[in-house]
Amino acid sequence: MTKHSSVVRWSDEDEVYIAVCPELGGISAFGDTPAEAIQELEIAKKLAIETYKDEGWPLPAPAVVQNYSGQFRLRLPRSLHRAAAEYAEAEGVSLNSLGISFFAQGLGLARANERSTDAAEHFREPEPPRTRARRA
Repeated sequence: MTKHSSVVRWSDEDEVYIAVCPELGGISAFGDTPAEAIQELEIAKKLAIETYKDEGWPLPAPAVVQNYSGQFRLRLPRSLHRAAAEYAEAEGVSLNSLGISFFAQGLGLARANERSTDAAEHFREPEPPRTRARRA
């Protein structure tokens, strides 16, 4: 088994599970069960790694689990910093708490927008075929 990642999802179109390895160019394999798809992908990964070695290509590094400290530095224009600090003070919360709240709200809105856009694409009515007008 290689250390490169495997992502498994169901495909309604193909009616099978599809396993993908993003690090190795998105190679994929399928199976009737998630385990079967991963088993087939492991074979494809080994063949892909052999190809990388045979061709002299650098082997992509396996993806690793990221650890997050919970901290990052954010630079703001002074006017925005002042407005946020004044708002936090008026609300009786720290600037850090206010920032977390706004950040969470923004991410929630972004995710909701992504889902509604995906849904809108899925349920979009097909456009009627366009015809060319003939010139007399």
